[in-house]
Order: sequence, then structure tokens, then C-alpha cells
Amino acid sequence: MRVRLLPEAGDGEGELMSATMLTVARTDALFVSGLSTGSCPQRGEIDAAIRAMVRCYHGSRGCAGEVAACYGEDPEYAVRRIVWARRLVTAEFGGQR
Repeated sequence: MRVRLLPEAGDGEGELMSATMLTVARTDALFVSGLSTGSCPQRGEIDAAIRAMVRCYHGSRGCAGEVAACYGEDPEYAVRRIVWARRLVTAEFGGQR
């Protein structure tokens, strides 16, 4: 039995993995933004918020760290906010890069 830890070139999994990681990074950045979960921002607003948060937190890892901290402080709020952020990111960007 052969175990693959990384996708092989040309099998399409690398692109899927990259798109998934980008969706997670965008979701985390939107999560830490100042946009309200009650708002219905347009794509330009969402994109600007994501870019600003990635700069503010020095990359996607910084955003992910803030998301983790929020889960530790207020898990119920964090769940509602991450669902909101993921819904917006998926609706606006889908699997786009």
C-alpha cells in the first residue's frame, strides 16, 4: 500500500487544495474584519476588507491566529461569525483564485 502525503503533479488535487486554502484564508481575514455580520457587503467591500486584514495581521497566519483567539474567548460568537464569513467568501469568490 502506498501512502501519498502530497498531491502528484497533474492529478488536479493541488489546484483543489490551493483553492480550499485560499477560501480558508479569505474567510479568516473577513472574520477578523470590522464588517458587521448583519451587513450585506458587495464584492468590492469584501475584497477590500480581506486585503486590509491580511496587511494588518501580517498575512493569513496572523488572521488565523486572531480567529483562534476569538474561539477561545467567545466560541458561540466565533461560530456565528465564521459561518457568516464563509458564506460571503463562497458566494463572492467560489473556488476562484
